[in-house]
Amino acid sequence: MEKIILPFGNGISIFDKGRLCVSLIDKDGNKKVGGRFVKSVGKFLSLPVIRSFTFLFYGLILYIQSFVLLNDIDDRAENEKNKSFKIAKNITIASSYIVLIAMLVAGFLFGFLVLGVLPAFLFKRAFPDNSSYYFRSFIVALMRFAILYMIFTGLRFVPFMSGLYSFNGAGNVYLSGKEDAIRPRTYPLNFLNFLLNIFLFSTFVISLVAVNIFWPVNFVINLLIFLAIVPIVYESLLFASKTKAVWVKDVAIVTNWLVSIRPNTTQSEVLSVAKKELENYADFEKVKTGRVAMSSLYAEMETKLKASDKFEVSDCDWIISTVLGKNRAETKLERSVSDKEYREIMRACDRRSKGEPLSNIFGFVEFYGLRFDVNKKVLSPRMDTEILVEEALKKINEFDAKSVLDLCTGSGAIAIAIAKYSSCKVYASDVSKSALSVAEGNAKKNDVKIEFSQSDLFKSLKKGRKYDIIVSNPPYIKSGDIEKLDIEVKKYDPRSALDGGEDGLDFYREIVRQSKSKLNKKGWLMFEVGQGQSDAVSEILQNEGFDNVSQVKDYNKIERVIYGRLSK
Repeated sequence: MEKIILPFGNGISIFDKGRLCVSLIDKDGNKKVGGRFVKSVGKFLSLPVIRSFTFLFYGLILYIQSFVLLNDIDDRAENEKNKSFKIAKNITIASSYIVLIAMLVAGFLFGFLVLGVLPAFLFKRAFPDNSSYYFRSFIVALMRFAILYMIFTGLRFVPFMSGLYSFNGAGNVYLSGKEDAIRPRTYPLNFLNFLLNIFLFSTFVISLVAVNIFWPVNFVINLLIFLAIVPIVYESLLFASKTKAVWVKDVAIVTNWLVSIRPNTTQSEVLSVAKKELENYADFEKVKTGRVAMSSLYAEMETKLKASDKFEVSDCDWIISTVLGKNRAETKLERSVSDKEYREIMRACDRRSKGEPLSNIFGFVEFYGLRFDVNKKVLSPRMDTEILVEEALKKINEFDAKSVLDLCTGSGAIAIAIAKYSSCKVYASDVSKSALSVAEGNAKKNDVKIEFSQSDLFKSLKKGRKYDIIVSNPPYIKSGDIEKLDIEVKKYDPRSALDGGEDGLDFYREIVRQSKSKLNKKGWLMFEVGQGQSDAVSEILQNEGFDNVSQVKDYNKIERVIYGRLSK
């Protein structure tokens, strides 16, 4: 059976594969979520024609059960709940059928008074008594259809109904599977539109046929017409939902727009809470008062981060895990967070949404399995830089290198990782005293010994000392491109760690030229380079007498590491 979305004025319910999940937002703006297991329908009830009645009656029953769930997850004091919530508390699964019958009876009474008596009265006033019977039936059918259409049009402007239809609009987007599909026509086979079409077209057809034999016979014939309308409406809406023909969807919008309004951010977020609850949690464990459901937290964070249109959703995992002090696997087992944890997480999320790097928010970053403190005085190490470490370790093992120098060390990430995973004597230098202070602290925390020096490249290094391998991730951004960088780079990384001169190659030229007197015979010089710089840096190495020049791609298939061997 199709997924069913059931909207409410303050929330939404999703039924999928035997699980019913309800999410709501209370008057204080807090999002609550809960659910229950519901017996799924068998294959027989999912057959064509039959499935339309399954969708109708199963949907109505689920609506009632969803309302009961709304009461269960609303943790306000009993005296603060309205009468509808108090009534819902006493509704059981068995009594839901009684409520359903009462709803149907009320619907028939409304139809008799507004759709039966009123159009006939208006017709008599507008047309003479000698009008054709068939003409009269057609006009009355149109009038009834028009009255219904005007009623539902007016309901769109009632505050409660507007909220209901907005949540239905959010459900349409979910059913369509397209987050950017925000028009009300997105998915015609939603439950409200299904009910509306049955009501509209059964009223029109019954009025058009206008059976007038004997009231029991009239009732049976009209009931048969109603029963025939249900599968026609269902299959038509299903086709309109699945087809790629735009004009079919345009026809469906004639009724769908009546019960579907574009959702706002909060309504989309409430839907996302229910969706994540179904995707990630199987037990529907009730969240204690004073705590925030993890599904609600994730939905709110994703909304904020996606609005910035720059960041990965995986940032959510990083922020939550860091605040909770757990690894990501442990975080996945958590069902909720405290109010204090929630506030701390959302503060970090807000900073991230404004472009601040996670490393700057928390003051550390993970690199090559190690943890490094960082601040605005050093460049935060990126995952792609791990490729340089890997290649350096390969050369150390292959040629039994004894000494390594890391130029422009910054946070010390490259030097510390090499020292941690090799037996080499590691040296590191940087022109910035502040950066060296950070690097020395990181070396101590990661329990490695490195000889640090403050030096403008090789200028202040010990005279006569040579190295088997020199590695460097120097500044390589073109001076004119720095202002074009993402805010998280140009605002939070030191400019001195970015600016590589007019063409971005100034440091490469200088390092390659000076390194020839600092490398041991057959020593290796290894660089990280920017996108599109690999050929130019390779040429610089070759022109200065380096051989075995090679390029290594990063995780995104971009040439990221260039290295060469001193030929003499």
